[in-house]
Amino acid sequence: MTTSLLACLLTVSPAGVGPTSVTIDPSKFQPQIVVGKGRVGSLDTFANMIKRSKAEFAINGAFFDAYSNRPIRNTVQTLIRDGELINMSDIGSVIGFSESGQARIGRLKPRIRGKVGTQSWYAYRINNDPSLTSNLAMEFNRFWGTETGFDGGIQVQVKNGTVTKINRVSTSIPPDGYVLFFKGTEESLGKRFSVGARVTREVNLDGSPTTFWKKAVTAVGAGPTLVRGGKVVVNAQSEGFNDPKILTGSGARSMIGVKANGHIVLAISSGTMSQIAKEMVNLGCVDAMNLDGGASSGLYASGKYLRTAGRELTNSLVFVPR
Repeated sequence: MTTSLLACLLTVSPAGVGPTSVTIDPSKFQPQIVVGKGRVGSLDTFANMIKRSKAEFAINGAFFDAYSNRPIRNTVQTLIRDGELINMSDIGSVIGFSESGQARIGRLKPRIRGKVGTQSWYAYRINNDPSLTSNLAMEFNRFWGTETGFDGGIQVQVKNGTVTKINRVSTSIPPDGYVLFFKGTEESLGKRFSVGARVTREVNLDGSPTTFWKKAVTAVGAGPTLVRGGKVVVNAQSEGFNDPKILTGSGARSMIGVKANGHIVLAISSGTMSQIAKEMVNLGCVDAMNLDGGASSGLYASGKYLRTAGRELTNSLVFVPR
C-alpha cells in the first residue's frame, strides 16, 4: 500500500513481509540528531525524542552500549549535531547532511588535534564514559552536560581558546569551550598545558569528498554500507564489525538510503545485511546503510509509529519542517 503523506511517500509492507519505508524530501524537512535527554550517552524513549524535537519523521540512529547497566551508555559511532562533532568512531559508515539537506554516505576517520604553545595534542574519543578505559585522550563538550562528572586524570578546561583551569576532579564544561581529559599513559599530553596558555583545535573527519564533510551539519554513524552506486556492496568485516548479528545474522533492521534525486529513504525490515541491501535497491536507493537494529529499531511518520523501539535509546535521527 502506498499513501501520500504530506511531503513524503509512505510504503507499508503487506502483512509484515518486506520493508516499510518513508521517502522524504530533505529540502522541506531538516535532518537533526537528537540525543537522550539532551545529553550524549543518556537514555530516553523514542517517543520523548520525537516529542521534544517536534519531529515529523524519525528513525533510530547509531549503535550504543544497549546491554550495559551503567547510567551512561556510550554511543559507538560518529554523531554530528549542529555542525559539531559530539561522538566519534572510525568503525562502520556515516550518513551526513549539508545545511540544504544534500546527503552522502561514506567512511570517516575523525581526528581531533591541536597545539598548546609549540607542542601538539590530540583526542581520539569524545563524550564517552572515561571509567571504562585505562588510557584515554578525550574531549568533553556541551553535549555531554555542564560537568565531566568524573574525578581522576588530568582535566584541562579550555574557554575561548585559553586554558582556564587544570585539575583532577570533575570539571565544569564551558558552553563556549571544552574539557580535555587525559588518563593513564596519555597524561603526558595533559602536562603540556598550563593555565593561561593559548590552545588551537582542529577537527578532521577524513572523509571523501572533503568539501562535503567539512560542511556537514548533521551526521549519524552505524553501518555497514548496504548500497553504493545502486549496487549491493555489503562488506561488514572491512568496516570493523565482528558481531555475528551484523556479519551473518537475521533480525529487525533499520536502514537509511539516498535516491538519485536526493530524497531520503527511511526503512524498517527484517533479514540479513544482504537481504536488506537488496530491499534498499528495490526502493530506489543509489546509496544506503544499516542503522542500529534489534530492539532499537523504530520508525515514525507524521503521528504514526510504523515500528516502536523496544528499548530506550541514546540517539535518533529526526526530520523537522524547515
